[in-house]
Amino acid sequence: MLKTLAVSALALALAAPADAIPAFARRYNLTCMTCHDPVPKLTGFGESFLARGYRLSDEDTTGVATLGDPLLWLQQTLPVAVRMDAYVRAYGGRTIGTDFATPLIAKFLSGGSISPSVSYYFYLLLAEDGVTGPIEDAWVAFRRPLGLPATVTVGQFQIADPVWKRELRLPIEDYQILSQQIGDGAANVSYDRGVTVDFDLGERTSLAAEIVNGNGIGEAVDGVFDGDAPKTGIVWAMQRIGPLRVGGMGYYGAQRVTRTISSSTGTVTVVQRNRTWMVGPAVQFGRGDFELNAQYLWRYDSDPTFDGVTPKARTNGGFAEAVWWPQGHGGRLVVTGLYNRVSSDVPGTQYETGTVNASWLARRNLRIAAEGTWDFLADHPRAALGLMTAF
Repeated sequence: MLKTLAVSALALALAAPADAIPAFARRYNLTCMTCHDPVPKLTGFGESFLARGYRLSDEDTTGVATLGDPLLWLQQTLPVAVRMDAYVRAYGGRTIGTDFATPLIAKFLSGGSISPSVSYYFYLLLAEDGVTGPIEDAWVAFRRPLGLPATVTVGQFQIADPVWKRELRLPIEDYQILSQQIGDGAANVSYDRGVTVDFDLGERTSLAAEIVNGNGIGEAVDGVFDGDAPKTGIVWAMQRIGPLRVGGMGYYGAQRVTRTISSSTGTVTVVQRNRTWMVGPAVQFGRGDFELNAQYLWRYDSDPTFDGVTPKARTNGGFAEAVWWPQGHGGRLVVTGLYNRVSSDVPGTQYETGTVNASWLARRNLRIAAEGTWDFLADHPRAALGLMTAF
């Protein structure tokens, strides 16, 4: 098994494009490590570059044409990029022991500025699990609208983005508590449609408020994306104290399902509701070549199966992640450890894993990764060896 993984990963690495660079590195003639350490994880400068609408400064007009029209802000070249993740995976305790997940995922991305204060970003899943997927992230951000000290983002995004950018994590293993659905409902802390307001309270304090549909980013039914009237509200708050950032999240939403029940006496329309509360602390710590991240959530669902019979469900869990740069920031080796745990009254929702990921930069935009995960509940391992590249 190990021989198969090693040979396959080497073949993937040799076949991958190693001399390509993403859109903004091309535009500004900057190395990828200016914003990523390593790809796709953002540096502090990368976070600021994103917050400024993909610009180096508020006065930056690189690659922009106005054509003499004060109302026009046109990018001279469309900033596009492709990301591909390809792995060979191995599973313990399964009939199928190894699998070529090549590609595991492929994305077409674009992002840039529409005006000095308006930016956009979206990506299309060219491949996920062997099929073309939907557009996931797709938003427009307005900096300081009407002079207000805030950024307003409208569209599709991840609810956890103000603190946890799941798409930019290094391991394949997810932050499980953020994407966990309970029962028959779609409510979680991953993708949704709505609006986010990030308040500008200085470098040490961050506060974000979100209003979303609360049912993910599925297809519209009869032209309507939100099948129930209630919206979901979320608040994120973080405070920096030296190398430590502490805070947390509060979440409340309600989902509604309308069912028609037939009987010998006729049909009856029944409306079932589930109310979801989530609250929990978040911690981020960084000093030197070490970083620690953790999130814990307590969750309550009043009727997770929408049948009016199933007992109320309590769920709790979280993740802890440690990232280490043995060669220092900007080095070629990064090691990540990730622990996930979810416990719930709903059968089949329990989850507990431990993961170690070692990533080596063959090029700044080509990361070779080896990852091992132990599933504590199934008492089986799984492993992956492969690459992530962007160009």
